[in-house]
Amino acid sequence: MPRVIGAIVGAFAFFDGVFLGAPIAVLAASFRPSLVYLVGTIGVIFLVVACCSWVDRRWDEWVAGNGGRFETRLSTMRASRLLRHPVTWVERGSDRWYAFAAAVGNPILVAALARVLADRPVGHRRIALGAVAYAIPYVAMWTLVGLVLGDAIRGA
Repeated sequence: MPRVIGAIVGAFAFFDGVFLGAPIAVLAASFRPSLVYLVGTIGVIFLVVACCSWVDRRWDEWVAGNGGRFETRLSTMRASRLLRHPVTWVERGSDRWYAFAAAVGNPILVAALARVLADRPVGHRRIALGAVAYAIPYVAMWTLVGLVLGDAIRGA
């Protein structure tokens, strides 16, 4: 069972646009976008908190199974002009910078990155801050995509 949960957490970490963003956009195109935004934000916060908490508790097991992919993604993040900044923000150590890194990047990957850099658990407060900082703009972006998509479909 831990491998299945680890695969699900990894899927959300690496393919959040497919598993979270696209369904939010489709729902926003089909239903009231304000309601989709509200429910989507709450849902994403809970999902991110659950995934990050699982990674925080099961770090050693998870990295053993996903270590290669995670190290590749971490190297890509450090080399990227845009994503190397979240690495720096996590290294600074404050809750504010951690939340900002989670909002810009992916909170599951940021939690894993924080585990690598600090070599200790991230903690529930940081996980919750990162989840909220990520969910608000992320769900807004995908809700807007759905709103535009819905208008384009209805206008055609």
